[in-house]
Amino acid sequence: MGLALLPAAVVTGCLAEPPGHLPSSIRILYSKAARDSLGERVDVWFLLARQGNELRLTEEDAHEVEPTFALGPRRVFYVREEEEGSEIWSIDLGGGDERLELAGDGDLREPDVSPDGARLAYTRVADGRSTVLVAGLDGTPGREVTTGPGSWSQPRWSPDGRRLVVVGGQAASSRLHLVDPDDGEPRPLTAGATAAQTEPDWSPQGTRIVFRQGEGAAAEIAVVTVDDGGQVTVLTDNGVEDGDPAFSPTGERIVFVSRRPDGRPNLWVMDADGSDVESLTTMEEGEEAADPDWL
Repeated sequence: MGLALLPAAVVTGCLAEPPGHLPSSIRILYSKAARDSLGERVDVWFLLARQGNELRLTEEDAHEVEPTFALGPRRVFYVREEEEGSEIWSIDLGGGDERLELAGDGDLREPDVSPDGARLAYTRVADGRSTVLVAGLDGTPGREVTTGPGSWSQPRWSPDGRRLVVVGGQAASSRLHLVDPDDGEPRPLTAGATAAQTEPDWSPQGTRIVFRQGEGAAAEIAVVTVDDGGQVTVLTDNGVEDGDPAFSPTGERIVFVSRRPDGRPNLWVMDADGSDVESLTTMEEGEEAADPDWL
């Protein structure tokens, strides 16, 4: 069943100064979990690495996760987790004009806005199954774009807006697939893969996809060519859990989450070939970084 975009619900944001006022060579959006004696909260943050600044963008009682920056409308889309389920919201880069974008039956997750700013791809989890849908930001109801058996999730638009990469299959054998959002026939991107493939992100040129390969301590960052036989290259190999990779706007660097060296999830960055690895954050006890995306 399709889901309609809802009228905007506007509330006040909490970012004291828009990130554009703070010059930086690295600007990254991410979610940050913090646990203390009062419980846990998760908010969306900005990291402005050159300045060493972290700025909180959201500050509601609910958990706010999976942020993604939409260049067309220049807004941040994210998931708000409530007791009744999860919804998709957006907020401007100044921390204001917060809007409820999408709600309905089931949990709505993993938003990604098309390059032209017209369509929103997302995952709906209901009745034990996840499916990928595409809705129009003009209010056009969501339409399922993945057909066939199994569960589908984690949609990401190609830079030209013609394809989605999605994750499909059973949880223990998830694979990357490409799908035309208008015909819904996913095709595997790699042949003969054995390790799980999750958390994909396109290079700006649309020629490669970076993703997480494997699970737990065996999880590494890898890239696969899109139109050249699906050749996979593993970029990390360190015996700790790496994941959540995302290409920079130029394609020259990749931000990712790693549990090196002390087991806490922190943001790291490396060149697109896996070299020049640098730490970006140092989480304190009870803190975790996740879901990075570049501005």
